[in-house]
Amino acid sequence: MGATDDAIREELIGAVLGELSLLRRDVKQLSQQLEASGKQFRDDGELTLLRFTAGYEQFLEKFSETTADVLAKATSFDEARDQLLGEISLRHYDEANGRSRELLRDVLREERQRAAGIGRTELAVWSVCTAIGAALLSGAIAALHLFGTSGA
Repeated sequence: MGATDDAIREELIGAVLGELSLLRRDVKQLSQQLEASGKQFRDDGELTLLRFTAGYEQFLEKFSETTADVLAKATSFDEARDQLLGEISLRHYDEANGRSRELLRDVLREERQRAAGIGRTELAVWSVCTAIGAALLSGAIAALHLFGTSGA
């Protein structure tokens, strides 16, 4: 269970890191373009300034798109993480619930076995005690009857 959760988490993190790597590459390429545009600016004056502005706007558009993509992927990553955590919590709850039910069954099973063993022993003791009590009571009644009638 833990290995699949880790694999899913690593796959999601890998996807986000891949997008970040692409963003870094794009930023590096745009930085190189900006440097090239800067050199042309020194050489070409206002024409280079217009190109630089266009390149900068293009950079901002790409950066905005890439940032929006990264944020969207981060949002989907958060949703996937929340769903994964929910599923993990549910699995842990189910396992704990199953363990507690199994423990309760074990306790009830042991109690039934213990109660059954005590019941037979108790029955034998009660039978013997009842027989002795009945014999003593019969003897006492006979003695009272014998001594009670001979004295009168």
